[in-house]
Amino acid sequence: MTSTRNKNTSGDYHLEQKAYISRYQNIMDTTKQTAYTKTLPGNGLLIGKMPSRDLANNYVDIESQLFGVGSTNLVQPLPYIPPDIHNLPSLNIIDKTPLIIPQKLIVEPKQRVNYLN
Repeated sequence: MTSTRNKNTSGDYHLEQKAYISRYQNIMDTTKQTAYTKTLPGNGLLIGKMPSRDLANNYVDIESQLFGVGSTNLVQPLPYIPPDIHNLPSLNIIDKTPLIIPQKLIVEPKQRVNYLN
């Protein structure tokens, strides 16, 4: 017995696949979400949205190691993969005042204490 519903027609199938592809492209569109210059937040800024691919070249391997993927594989243990991290500059929008540390306090011996001050 054949199905008489519209879901099994080729036109409806192609329409549904087109909707899936369109939804995927809208979610994965990276041109709207990334900045032109990649910098870390410095003085006066809060962190914004930064994709993992901007922080390291092998971000998937780093994330897999952090989540422990394959850590219980006793037959073929996964090798250690060193992270290849990007060295991004910091963007500062305000100048921080320099920190001035006073000299170490030296208490001289044999000094009288003023109790009545």
